[in-house]
Amino acid sequence: MRMIKQCGVGVAAATLLTACSLDLVNPNQPSDVQATTTVDGVIGLATGLQGRFATSYGAFAYMGGLVTDEFAATSAALISISDAEQGSVPSGTAASDLVFNSIYRTVRTANDLLEGTRLLEAELEPGMRSGLRALAFALKAEALGEALQSYQKIPINTFNVEAPVYVPRSEALPFVRELLDSAEAQITATPPSALFNSSVLTPGVSLPNIIRLFKARYARLDNDHVDALAAANSVTRTGAGAMSQLTFPAPGINPFANNTGGTFGIAPRRQWRESMTGGDQRFTYFVVPSATLTGRINSFLDPWNRYADPRSPFPVYFPDEALLIKAEALANLDQLAAAQAALDSVRTDCTGGRGLDDPKACLAPLGGALTKQQLLDEIHLQRRYELFATGQRWEDVRRRNAVRGPVAAPGVPVEGQRCWLPYAVGDRNANPNATRTLLPDPVEPTAFPSGCPLS
Repeated sequence: MRMIKQCGVGVAAATLLTACSLDLVNPNQPSDVQATTTVDGVIGLATGLQGRFATSYGAFAYMGGLVTDEFAATSAALISISDAEQGSVPSGTAASDLVFNSIYRTVRTANDLLEGTRLLEAELEPGMRSGLRALAFALKAEALGEALQSYQKIPINTFNVEAPVYVPRSEALPFVRELLDSAEAQITATPPSALFNSSVLTPGVSLPNIIRLFKARYARLDNDHVDALAAANSVTRTGAGAMSQLTFPAPGINPFANNTGGTFGIAPRRQWRESMTGGDQRFTYFVVPSATLTGRINSFLDPWNRYADPRSPFPVYFPDEALLIKAEALANLDQLAAAQAALDSVRTDCTGGRGLDDPKACLAPLGGALTKQQLLDEIHLQRRYELFATGQRWEDVRRRNAVRGPVAAPGVPVEGQRCWLPYAVGDRNANPNATRTLLPDPVEPTAFPSGCPLS
């Protein structure tokens, strides 16, 4: 039996472990040879990848909530954060650039992990290698998926490319889906080993379920209702593997606890809770009701409940996202009764349901048969409350042409305030393909409500 040394093995945490030097600060520069030419280094990359993904996923969810109607700046936040909550994100805004920079650190680490497993194929046990490669494909896919939901154009071919080319969603989305197909093919051909699952993968994460959910998520974005339905049906929604979460052993901190105070502070807008249907219990999962908390520009806020504890895990997805994708696919395929049944399963999920610690609406089922448009409207509404603080809200409002424009204080935004983030200044300075001449920032709409051009 091949031996794997201790570096990076033991506990895979969703914070970057420093036992193995990754030296991956600049995603356009070659990595440390040690990281891709030794088994120890490759295992360290897998651990570091999960930490980098936690950071990039948190940055994506943070910014997506801030430019929609989910979050507002707390009293200690920078002016740029309260500007963003009103829909204004100038070029060079730190929180905006962090989305790009953290996503492409994740992509770079995934690329290096794929290269390391290619170079070391003979030295890695098949089950370890398949797990490592599937993890790299899946997290790279999701990172790029978050990029294409944040920027109008993104680079997709970046491995050992010093000047990546930015491409529109029409090229990026099929690439994301191909990566997820590759992840699934890896674990189908060779199931990940017990050693990979117990010693490399973050505790509490089900890699097969992550891949299936991501496949459903991006088939939906692609309006591929048949594949979205098939993938959603394959997602396990009960038992230990149903809710994959990133964990934060000390000194790690979950993204929202990390951003509760200080200069990047945000908190949930109170109207998210107050807009719920009477009796909806999902707010208790996320917030503690407040009548007094206000933010930097006097926005009404609720403090966090779920993420107030720095050790609170951060879900990679909520299990009922699969049911909501299923309901939407069925509605678009004109299977309305089945769509309504799937939607009712989300509405009626209550304490103890499915044995999962996830948001529980505890609502009554829908009365009477709904039309297709009524179902799609209700699915959009349920996604707002079920998938709070996951970053999915921004794409949802884009899909419904519900970007309603910047809302200055003391106004309260509804749905989305802008289409895209400006491109990152750091990449503009480093990448000749990202100059303002070749890649101008997208022009935001001036008439509302509006959709968002994808290219």
